[in-house]
Amino acid sequence: MSLRERHRAQTSREIHEAVWELSRRNGYGATTVEAIAERAGVSRRTFFNYFACKEDAVLGLKPVHIPQAALENYEDPTTGDEFSRTVRLFMAVLRHSAGFSATGTERKELLAANPDLSRKIGLHITAAESLVASTVAGHSTASTSTRASERSQAYVLMAGSVLKYVYRNNEDLTSNSDPDVVDRAVEQALSVFRSAFKEIS
Repeated sequence: MSLRERHRAQTSREIHEAVWELSRRNGYGATTVEAIAERAGVSRRTFFNYFACKEDAVLGLKPVHIPQAALENYEDPTTGDEFSRTVRLFMAVLRHSAGFSATGTERKELLAANPDLSRKIGLHITAAESLVASTVAGHSTASTSTRASERSQAYVLMAGSVLKYVYRNNEDLTSNSDPDVVDRAVEQALSVFRSAFKEIS
């Protein structure tokens, strides 16, 4: 990571932490963009260079994208079967586009008190799913088989279910979690789903 990238990541984290601190102290509804920017030591203009709105800042949401390393890992068939590679690609997109650092308990409390944030997360996950789906579809066009294309679509949908299982069973998992911890959680979930698939096949 370059010095510029590290600086951007640090500033993004400071803005995110500022909105959390102010929300705990004053309540999320009473927390303004101006107060967040002041607490983070940035201008209002800088705030909007990092986050589109207060909702994105408190959730740590950034535009969805596929990190180059994650794409290369997905494209490499030696890193696993197509389904597990799709799950890991989806996880990489979510982890790199959401910097939500709160614990599971804090997250639940915030979302329970602010239902609009749950909808915001839902839209963000849908955008991530669409990006993963288009990437997977692009790679499946190498095969002209309709069955291969349908299988790829199914993998993306099932990958979303696997990741939902991961987060429900690892509530303190955040974007800042150790990558090895995340990998183990994903592998454990894949194992559970594979066992379930065998039972119904």
